[in-house]
Amino acid sequence: MNNSNQHRKLNTSSASHGASGASRSSGTSSSTGRKINRSGASAASSSGAARTTYHAPSSAASRPAAARPASAGHTAHSPVPRRRKKKGSVLKTVLISLCCFFGVLAVGLFGLYQWVVHSISPEGGNPTINEIINTPTEYKGDVVNVLVCGIDYEEGRAYSGDGSNDGMTDMIMYVNFDVANHKINMLQIPRDTYPGEEYKHGNTGKINAVALYNDGIGSLMELIHEQYKLPVDYYVTIDMQSLKEIVDLFGGIEVYIPKDISYKGSTLEQGYRNLDGEAAEFFVRNRNYAQADIARLDMQRYFYQGLFARIRTATVWDLAKLAPVALKYVETNIPMDELISMGVSFLQVDSANIMMCKLPTYSAAQRYNDQSHLICDVAKTTDLLNQYFRTYGGPVDQLDVPTLATVGESTDPNVQYMGQLDTEAEAGQAGG
Repeated sequence: MNNSNQHRKLNTSSASHGASGASRSSGTSSSTGRKINRSGASAASSSGAARTTYHAPSSAASRPAAARPASAGHTAHSPVPRRRKKKGSVLKTVLISLCCFFGVLAVGLFGLYQWVVHSISPEGGNPTINEIINTPTEYKGDVVNVLVCGIDYEEGRAYSGDGSNDGMTDMIMYVNFDVANHKINMLQIPRDTYPGEEYKHGNTGKINAVALYNDGIGSLMELIHEQYKLPVDYYVTIDMQSLKEIVDLFGGIEVYIPKDISYKGSTLEQGYRNLDGEAAEFFVRNRNYAQADIARLDMQRYFYQGLFARIRTATVWDLAKLAPVALKYVETNIPMDELISMGVSFLQVDSANIMMCKLPTYSAAQRYNDQSHLICDVAKTTDLLNQYFRTYGGPVDQLDVPTLATVGESTDPNVQYMGQLDTEAEAGQAGG
């Protein structure tokens, strides 16, 4: 990022009113005035220069009619009769050709999908996870619970004891997918939440270090189950470095920016904008707010809204372009057949039924090993989880979340539905 004091505008463009997704993706940069060609056309064709293609006539066609020789046995006025193909025969040929084409395409895409899914599975098989943390058997198929984590390998940050940059789960989201009722509820867990002393955390006092200092993502799944009494079936980990590539492969993501953002020379202006990879990374990473990480979680929802909207319009070719990114940056233990089923079910969920909230937390009264951290508001959290995440199995009276001395009031979970964010984004688009 540019560390100079002079502000620079990130590469974004205002979305045009009423334009299609494709036209918005090729909007001009608000900072440079340069029109970005996202159509994939060659430099020559996109330069605006007129091109004329000349087709020379065939020698026979170019001769005068009188000079053309007559066919043997026929006069010049008696053309050779042509055999007409039956319409049914032509139609049959076309249908067979189309079936062959789509058959080969389907087989190829299925093979590509199998290869991708196999490649993003963890090396050495799935981690050993006690099945007791899974969703109860009687609810299998009706609901699935997934822990989604973004692993941050940000340059210049050394996490592990030996100074290597192994990465921490800086983005932690618990996803409850009610397949039977077509609903999705998502819980954002702040990375600085205190995890207690049962799990090692490298003397940070933060939950984002649990996977790194214990037995990987399986340890974090077990913590979620033990402390918050939430079942966990699967996990998905995403290297945060993939964010820029994903956004750029999509030709940018249209995101509503609720207010001007400025930090260390980078700026994003309020409005409905098409963010490229660099701008999107700045938007989701920026924590220059009064509530720092807590406010960042709220801001990130606008990016999720734009990303979900773009995924819903993705073509087969978009997904094919994303395959190499998935191979490089994504790991999951979701079986292939279930991953396909979940993907299809996700597309059937209306944005009005996708909810996001965050874990209510207090500020800790004292620093932990000279680092600030957050303490879960257990009472608020118990009510929140019972209302939105225990639709199967009934409520829980109390949690086993560890706490320390706190100051001030706890944060609000800020329950929002994706439909609300869609409406806000549409209003921002209409307002220019």
